[in-house]
Amino acid sequence: MYILDYAYRVTGRYKEAVKTLKSVLSRNPNDYGAHLNLAAAYSELGREEEARAEAAEVLRINPNFSVEVYGRITSQRDQAITERTLAALRKAGLK
Repeated sequence: MYILDYAYRVTGRYKEAVKTLKSVLSRNPNDYGAHLNLAAAYSELGREEEARAEAAEVLRINPNFSVEVYGRITSQRDQAITERTLAALRKAGLK
């Protein structure tokens, strides 16, 4: 499902990404990656309250989460996509 979520997010189809990620979370509510990507998708949609709620879930699962560290370890090689994602995560309230 992350491949589908990724495809939706990088093509700006955030509503479809949200739907996909919610499906993942319906089966595994503690899926760290799904909460992280959902925070970014909500942020890109301007749905700040929902983005912040997902950011809180990320921190609940991984209290030591760092946008800076995530940016260094992400497998995404397109720097523009990485920067857009990191900006969305910061907008969602992650540091």
